[in-house]
Amino acid sequence: MKKLITLVLALITVSILSFSTGKTSKPVLKFNPDGKFKIVQFTDVHFKYDSYRSDSAMVIVKKVVASEKPDLVIFTGDVVCSEDTRKAWLSFSETMTGLKTPWAIVLGNHDIEGDLTGIQIMETIVKMPYCITENGPKDIAGNGNYVLKIQSSKSSKTEALLYCLDSHSSFKPQTNLGTYEWIAFSQVDWYREESRSFTKRNGGIPLPALAFFHIPLPEYKEVLGNGKTIGIQEETICSPEMNSGLYTAMLESGDVMGMFVGHDHNNNYIGCLRNICLAYGNCSGRQCYGKIGRGARVIELYEGQRKFDTWILKLYECNRDKDIWFPANDYGKKFFISYPDTFREEQKRAL
Repeated sequence: MKKLITLVLALITVSILSFSTGKTSKPVLKFNPDGKFKIVQFTDVHFKYDSYRSDSAMVIVKKVVASEKPDLVIFTGDVVCSEDTRKAWLSFSETMTGLKTPWAIVLGNHDIEGDLTGIQIMETIVKMPYCITENGPKDIAGNGNYVLKIQSSKSSKTEALLYCLDSHSSFKPQTNLGTYEWIAFSQVDWYREESRSFTKRNGGIPLPALAFFHIPLPEYKEVLGNGKTIGIQEETICSPEMNSGLYTAMLESGDVMGMFVGHDHNNNYIGCLRNICLAYGNCSGRQCYGKIGRGARVIELYEGQRKFDTWILKLYECNRDKDIWFPANDYGKKFFISYPDTFREEQKRAL
């Protein structure tokens, strides 16, 4: 009996060591037996090492993951904004490992302003347990350009895609090209080729897809102007001034149903422009500016359909400058939409 116990403990130890060193396979994303796949988007956590305010932000992460039980958690930039950057990423990753839920990130403009470059951040986290982030191709701009595949509930067939892209940072020093860099042509070309390849393998039919990055595209201003957005807009859209054509590429490719970003802490709206949803997450951090509350966005995909539901969860009232932080006491689905039905109804009402 003692030998058996010793053997079991040894196997567990080997398993843990293997997992922690990245020698085990990454989690596989699959639709659930009910044909749904749930994503929770957190954005602008602004995690700092050894900070009570960052601990508060991670409370939001833990609460939402516990209540929503997502199949994937994705952080859309400005995840870690800290001195002791490596320690901060390791601390952040330790918390995520404890949740035992697949998680991924894209980089924001502040993530690379600490001690680590984009590639060093990726090298720090990609082998962490449950982390399915990838650095992506080395011959295109940025770090963290990759595609996550969601398999069928009944087989290994790919049924949906999640495109993750690096939207880069601000210009330093400032130039006459605007404040923010734009998604590069090499990334747009990469997206086009990936989309074309997946569509070809799917018999010429584009797979349902979503896209995640940090800084909104210029089209976020256009969708706001059409009067058909749902949610809060209390801040100017801080997009690049130059338009490199990612929205047009996704429109022509026909797979992406919605784009999800962060960056502007006082916005959490969603709108639909030519059948592509342009959406913000909800700011999740306590270290950063913003007054519309702290929470997350939930997205639920439907297997075999070009359909998703999404809504905002608000957990805390927050104002960093006034040191306000208390429970919102109104946990529930805010600004709920169902794509494409909600926007079809909006169009009918406008006629």
